[in-house]
Amino acid sequence: MQHTVIGTAGHVDHGKSALVKQLTGTDPDRFKEEKEREMTIDLGFCFLGDDITIIDVPGHERFIKNMLSGVVTVDAVMFVIAADDGFMPQTVEHFEILKLMDVKRGIVALTKIDLVEPDWVDLVEEDIRQRLEGSFLEDAPIYRVDSISGKGVTEVKEALYKLAEESPPRADQGVFRMYADRVFSIKGAGTVIAGTVLGGQIKPGDRAEFMPQGLEVRVKRIQVHNKEVPLARIGERAAINLQGVDTSQIQRGDLFAEKGYFRPTYMLNASYHHLSSASKPLMNRQRIHLHLGTAEYLARVVPLEKKPIEPGESGYLQLRIEAPVVCEIGDRFVIRDYSPGRTIGGGQVLEVHPEKLKYLPEGEIKALKSLDEGGPKDLIEQHIRRSGFQPVTASSVAKSISRPVEEAAGLIEELLEVGNLETLQAGQTSCVLHIEVIEDARNKLLSALEEYHQAQPHRLGIKRSELAGKIFGKVDTGLYDSFLEKLLQEEDIELHGLIVSRRGHEVQFTKKQAALASKIVQIYWDAAFVTPEFDELVKQLEEKPEHVRPVIEGLTDRGDLMDLGIKIGRGLTFHTERIEEAKEIVLNLFEEKDEIAFFEAREALNSTRKFTTPILNYFDQIGLTVRVGEMRQLKHRPE
Repeated sequence: MQHTVIGTAGHVDHGKSALVKQLTGTDPDRFKEEKEREMTIDLGFCFLGDDITIIDVPGHERFIKNMLSGVVTVDAVMFVIAADDGFMPQTVEHFEILKLMDVKRGIVALTKIDLVEPDWVDLVEEDIRQRLEGSFLEDAPIYRVDSISGKGVTEVKEALYKLAEESPPRADQGVFRMYADRVFSIKGAGTVIAGTVLGGQIKPGDRAEFMPQGLEVRVKRIQVHNKEVPLARIGERAAINLQGVDTSQIQRGDLFAEKGYFRPTYMLNASYHHLSSASKPLMNRQRIHLHLGTAEYLARVVPLEKKPIEPGESGYLQLRIEAPVVCEIGDRFVIRDYSPGRTIGGGQVLEVHPEKLKYLPEGEIKALKSLDEGGPKDLIEQHIRRSGFQPVTASSVAKSISRPVEEAAGLIEELLEVGNLETLQAGQTSCVLHIEVIEDARNKLLSALEEYHQAQPHRLGIKRSELAGKIFGKVDTGLYDSFLEKLLQEEDIELHGLIVSRRGHEVQFTKKQAALASKIVQIYWDAAFVTPEFDELVKQLEEKPEHVRPVIEGLTDRGDLMDLGIKIGRGLTFHTERIEEAKEIVLNLFEEKDEIAFFEAREALNSTRKFTTPILNYFDQIGLTVRVGEMRQLKHRPE
């Protein structure tokens, strides 16, 4: 039999704790106040055999948050209803909570049958059947119990064993995590936490971390059902003795988990159902109590379909939480109104690190619906799509959605095969992007180039870095380069060093600019290696600077001129063919010697220091020469 956690549920004083004591021989009420008031206040934990844990929850409405901390980790429920009362307010609320938490299996214990006549018990049982109709307990067996005399207790015990035997295994995502629902200290041992293992496994000697604190600790010992064990697995109730942490540093609701897989968040996107019993619609920015994991938070809700969610309706919302939470996609939650504090709905976490939203467009609502209704492959696909133009790997996906790397890698391969994803390089790393993201980036980039060409036809194109800023803002350089290479191979664009243009685009001049260009090219040819500064050129042409500058830019882009300076207009522009001449002149100087001095190059070029310096620096940059002290040596002789 696999380890099974069964929770109680039901109205206060309906005999939950008394029945648990009869079943297990252990009183689940641990505190003096509970015994004095004869009322469960906090969670009680008892063991039935070696493989069943019973979590006894309080039934009083004042302690509903403790009840919620208990039922979040159960596999099944023992729903307790007293025969002398029948359905009461907390019976109804507990029943709604069980459905919201997606509990799927259980039994019903009809207690205190000794206090009423048999005919009355029949009527109460008939009423229970009607109320459970259409729910997960519709076909659940109902056992009549008298916890004082013990009547019916054996049948309930056998039913719980059968429930455990037939419980399906929990889906294990392979990453250890456990919400603390008890934190205490034992003399001579130190800090101990208790909870239900929700994924993966852990053993003594392992290191894990508490979130949201990011506090790393080491596991000393582990107990399951009061027995020391070498390993705690998914589904087991475990008490874990820790080294490196004090009880004051952790509390109920903290997540104890494998390091590196979980990050705190202040926002969650989720599917949500608003109970029919809610007195009013769920409004935008309504403040609520959020019960998630074994903790309670204050939060505000933002319906993502731009309208309130009416009682009885479902929808998608963003939870904006006032303290950091740590959870996993797929976790269930319950919402209670801020005041007077009634359960009004609940749902399932779909995204754990969403961007801040006021609403979602129709396409994104469909994406959330896919996450809501789909399986692991849909989850991975939508996560990669939502990651946008960022380097994503199987490892990063696995950590983001808390699944084993092997599983993520396998599902990514399937998505690659059907064409939903595509591979690009980010430096030495092979990454995956969603095809929709790539298409969107392509369309934006081509549109940006088209707009640029229309606005500045005299330019060959836009700088790679400037284009990246227009399209992506901040972007991984390696991934962006790989993307440009892909567009180049698909003949969407052309690359000219650091310049990007649409395929087939050429520098375009007006008639007046073309005439001016011819004059400028001739001037720079004639000037050789002592070229005019921009102001001198403008004066010589008898033109306005704003007319000359775009022509100079266009000629430089087209390759007629070369700008070897920091900025056009500083007298550092040369005719391109003259630079080729300069290269031959410098190479000739190396025919008879291994190194040359600056003045030798200056005299050979018939130039000055001002113009010789950028020319020689350019030759250093392209790998023709190398500067050694005050001399230059030939680094590479071109064929």
